[in-house]
Amino acid sequence: MNIVKKIFVTLKGVGDHPLNRNAKLRSMWNFCVAQVAVRCVPGDICVPFPNATHLLISPRMKGAAHFISPGLCEFEEMVFVTHFLRPEDLFVDVGANAGAYTLLASGVAGASTVAVEPSPSTFLFLKRNILLNELASRVTPVHAALGRSEGRLRITENLGTENYVCPQGEAGPSVEVPVTTLDALLRDKKPSLIKIDVEGFETEVLAGATETLARLSLQAMIVERAGNAARYGYDETALHHQIRAHGFSPFAYVPSNRSLTPLAPESRGNIIYLREPAAIEKLLARSPAITFGGHQI
Repeated sequence: MNIVKKIFVTLKGVGDHPLNRNAKLRSMWNFCVAQVAVRCVPGDICVPFPNATHLLISPRMKGAAHFISPGLCEFEEMVFVTHFLRPEDLFVDVGANAGAYTLLASGVAGASTVAVEPSPSTFLFLKRNILLNELASRVTPVHAALGRSEGRLRITENLGTENYVCPQGEAGPSVEVPVTTLDALLRDKKPSLIKIDVEGFETEVLAGATETLARLSLQAMIVERAGNAARYGYDETALHHQIRAHGFSPFAYVPSNRSLTPLAPESRGNIIYLREPAAIEKLLARSPAITFGGHQI
């Protein structure tokens, strides 16, 4: 994507964000001002997050711009996490990055979280955000990648929020990290919700999660489908058919009226998978609103 198209797509996304639709031009202008301003700061910055939580990031980290503005960049899925989870629940954040979803799960909804992040530099931000928001008693950070078996592999280490497992033979800056499986990590645990965002490595993660997927406690999953699996030679259609075969159905969430909308099997993006959608929709309707940027959501 050339730079002009990238800027256009980014600004359009800011203007179309659900919290900005009544002030599109102003939100685009504020986004541009923020992007210039934060690059003048000689260090990391702390941005506001829902319910008085805060996210510490580097403005020079690739992909960090979306956390600066509009903040809740994956709006529907992020709000779903806060409305779905309860303090007695366990959330598993696979590909936790700096900890945005972890903060929403534990800092806003009050749930416990196992946050898994393989990148050494990004893992430091995850740990700092846990301490910043006083969540050490609720969050277990795990510095590892997840796969079909235990071992070691290499991941990129210069792409910020977009680091990925290096395909065999790929050159470039990388670092070796330990690998475990989701089943081993959650052997004695009962997760309610798992989010998986691993830049195309989802097939390998779920290959090591046979026992986890069979647990009835697991009522919801958020799994990215963005075409990145092709770099490993995997078929995302087959992967998402496998998820549905475990009793999950794909949905989109509409936070404004707390409703769920069924999705077609070929839908792309961050897919919310649910086991008992009717019961979950009732649960969502009873959830307290969250506060962010002057909005009650």
